[in-house]
Amino acid sequence: YTTESIFLLSFLVNHVTCALCDTVCTSVSSLKAHIRFRHCDDRPFHCHLCDNGFKNAYDLHKHVETHNDSDAYSCDVEGCGFTSRTLRTLTQHYKRA
Repeated sequence: YTTESIFLLSFLVNHVTCALCDTVCTSVSSLKAHIRFRHCDDRPFHCHLCDNGFKNAYDLHKHVETHNDSDAYSCDVEGCGFTSRTLRTLTQHYKRA
């Protein structure tokens, strides 16, 4: 066997492919996570303030921040005055400015 064929064989043996989109994963557990997040519509994490559901706790947490009545984040550039309910939006503001 050549080095290239051994590498190719080990790649094929140590990786699993999604039957739905041909994404290659490094383990069965990562394939399961891929399928759950990319191909399933289950959204078991629900916002207690509205009817929105999310696939993971992190996305729910970020969403709940949007219900905040006050603007918790503000731009520290003198004279700007930009405010935001979420850190992500403030970060995007800094990238644009």
